Amino acid sequence: MAKKGELSKTARASLAQRDDQNFLTSRICEKCGEPIMLKELQPVKVLGQGMAYYHKSHYNAG
Repeated sequence: MAKKGELSKTARASLAQRDDQNFLTSRICEKCGEPIMLKELQPVKVLGQGMAYYHKSHYNAG
């Protein structure tokens, strides 16, 4: 168990993973045709077609 003032084992592992969370995915933006970083990824389900992927700034709902 963590002592007072220390992070638990799970919290330490979570902090270590936080740096690796934003990486280049294999998804290509439907609007601009460029690869998408994970934090910018906006998956959209299109009826009859499946999934489409956009940068969050390129997708306008509505």
